[in-house]
Amino acid sequence: MKIAIATGPWFPVPTLQGGAHHRLWQGLAEEFAAAGHQVTILCRSYPSQPDTENINNVEYIRKGGFSQSPNIWFDLLKDLAYAFLTFPTLPHADILVINDFWLPVFAPLRSRVGKIVVSVGRFPKGQYPLYARVDLFTVLSQAIWDGIAQQYPNAIPRMRLIPNPVDTRVFYPSAQSKPERAEKVILYVGRIHPEKGIHLLLDAFALLSQQDSPAKLKILGPVKGSQGGGGEGYFHQLKLKAEGLKVEFIEPIFDTKQLAKIYRSADLFCYPSLAEKGEAFPIAPLEAMVCGLVPIVSDLSCFKDYIEDGETGYFFNHRDSNAAQNLANTLTKAISSSKDNICQMSDNASQKASEFSYERIAKSYLSNFENLLNSGKKSG
Repeated sequence: MKIAIATGPWFPVPTLQGGAHHRLWQGLAEEFAAAGHQVTILCRSYPSQPDTENINNVEYIRKGGFSQSPNIWFDLLKDLAYAFLTFPTLPHADILVINDFWLPVFAPLRSRVGKIVVSVGRFPKGQYPLYARVDLFTVLSQAIWDGIAQQYPNAIPRMRLIPNPVDTRVFYPSAQSKPERAEKVILYVGRIHPEKGIHLLLDAFALLSQQDSPAKLKILGPVKGSQGGGGEGYFHQLKLKAEGLKVEFIEPIFDTKQLAKIYRSADLFCYPSLAEKGEAFPIAPLEAMVCGLVPIVSDLSCFKDYIEDGETGYFFNHRDSNAAQNLANTLTKAISSSKDNICQMSDNASQKASEFSYERIAKSYLSNFENLLNSGKKSG
C-alpha cells in the first residue's frame, strides 16, 4: 500500500518540541514501512529540518506550518489557511491518514488521494458533519466514540476503535528492583496547562506534606503556548503554590530514551487531568505504566480503557469541591501501600500497558486499511 500521513501545521516530525500524537504516528509509519508499505509523512517545515528526507524508509515532505497560540479561534483560522494551501499538494496514495481539523474537509477535492482516514485524537466539537466524505474514523477511546456517535450518528459505521501505542522497545521496567526509599517520588509528565490539573496536584501535595508524608513531587513538561503549555502566567501560579514544598519543575524532555529514564527513576505517576472533553487516550500514563509505575488518575472515562482501580492504578474523584483532599487521600493510600501490593500493581500495570505495543497497534491499522481498500466505493 501507498500510505500518506498528514500531521497538520503545529509540530515538526520527528518531534523536536513536543507533540505526542506526532511522535506516535512517526513510530506507526516506521512499522508500516517495516511491513513493506510505501509511507510518506507530510508535516510542517522547520528551520533545522530539510524540506524532504528519508528516515527509516519513511519519506518526509515538509511544507508550511504555524506555531500554536493560546487562542483556539485564531489557531482554527491558521489551520484553515494551512489546509487550503496544503490540500492541492497531497500526494497520490491508497490511504491518506489525517490528524488535523480542516484538512479532512478539503482532502476529498484532491483526486487520487485514496481512502481518507481521520485519526481522532480529541473530543468532537460538532465538526463531524463536515467530514461526510471521510471513509474511516480511527477513534482512540470509547469516550471519544460515544461523543462522535452522539453528535454525528452517520459516522458510526465508519468508526473503528484503535488505541494509542506505546514504544515498548524504549519504555520498559527497570531490570533491577527499585531500592526501598523513605521518600517516594511522585511524577507528572505532560503539558503544563490548566486542563491537566497540575494546580490541583500541587494543592493535594500541600495537604500531603502537612501530614509529614515522605514524598517528593517532580513535574515535567512544556510551558510555552507554542508547545501546548498554559504559558508563563499559569507557570508562575504553580511556582507560587510550590513554595516551601518538595517540588521540582523539570524542563520538557523530547528524547524518548531520556524520558524513559525519568519514568523509571520515580515510584508513582500522577495525571490529574480535568479535561472532561479534551482527553482521548493519554499516552503519558501508558508510558509510565509500561515502565512499572502505578498511575493515579482523575475519574475520566478515557482512563478506564486501560486502568482498573486497585489492580493497575488508582482513580480519584476530581469533580467535587474536595477534589484536592480526594487526591491527597489517594496519594497517601498509594504511598502507604505495602511493598508486596505495590509491586503486584506495578507488574499488572506494566503487563497491561505492554498490550499496546507499536507492532500490535500497527497491525490493527493495516488490517483496517486493507479492509477499507477491499470494501469498494467510498461511503457517502
